[in-house]
Amino acid sequence: MNENMTVVFHGFLNLTNREKLALVEAMNEYFDSTGERERIRAGNEAAFAALRLGENEKSCTCCGR
Repeated sequence: MNENMTVVFHGFLNLTNREKLALVEAMNEYFDSTGERERIRAGNEAAFAALRLGENEKSCTCCGR
């Protein structure tokens, strides 16, 4: 795996089992969709933009920062 994949996989392993399952389901939805990928990507971008990483001592699950 490359560095990016290693960081993301580290974060995946730090999730609870339910979170892992939900993430795998979301990834399967993305890969199984043919014309919906941009909608899925846009929804994730909006959800990510709404996160306030670094505030309230909240750290990144992937890298710990």
